[in-house]
Amino acid sequence: MKVKREWYDAIKFRQSRRTYEKKIISKGNRLKIIQLIDDINTESGLNLQFIEDGEQFLTGFKASYGMISGTDYLIALVGNRNLKNLKKLIGYYGELLVLECTSLGLGTCWIGGTYDKAKCIKYLNLSKEEDLICVISLGHVPNDKSLKEKVLSRLSQNIKTFDDILIEKDSSIPRWVRCGINSALLAPSALNKKPIAYSFINGTLKAFITKSNKGYEDIDLGISMAHFMLGAFSAGYDGKWSSINGENIFS
Repeated sequence: MKVKREWYDAIKFRQSRRTYEKKIISKGNRLKIIQLIDDINTESGLNLQFIEDGEQFLTGFKASYGMISGTDYLIALVGNRNLKNLKKLIGYYGELLVLECTSLGLGTCWIGGTYDKAKCIKYLNLSKEEDLICVISLGHVPNDKSLKEKVLSRLSQNIKTFDDILIEKDSSIPRWVRCGINSALLAPSALNKKPIAYSFINGTLKAFITKSNKGYEDIDLGISMAHFMLGAFSAGYDGKWSSINGENIFS
């Protein structure tokens, strides 16, 4: 799957948006999103799905805590539970979809538990081997954040620095690593806990989890790894992530 420069450019504009406008996403943009979903499913073995009548899963007592309103559009992040590193893959490819949507002028939000998951599973008609891990809301958003969005943004602030995330290094840092780390600093995470760090030792770049995050840390890892890859790509380093002896290595 070809990496798009627009995904990197979208990193600086991406924000979690929970209040949407009741507007139809154009057919052209819907087709672009669906095509990327198809490409991702082919490459990853996941079964991500585009939903055009998803507001029904964003209502009710539990969903009210997510405070998502005004959109029918969701992306269901689904995969075979036997797939190795399933949640990490969900995070990685889900964030590429988020950045594609951002590049199309749409707002998005990762949604972990604050939606009607049981109803959504029935709608999707999953196989016995598949799990719905989480969903992403998307749609048109007003230019300014709503009051509830501003309050949630303030409550979830957790600003980290370059040295907070690149916690091990033993040599001068090449430009592609710097660009990758700076992009990873802008990666979202569940509850904004940011439980991911990196090391660059003997010319080898690794990503790893530093603490648990209510079961979302592997998704957070995948999201951060996607941001790092795009940052390195922006610096002319066309690398890929590999899992070697349980370690996440970028080369």
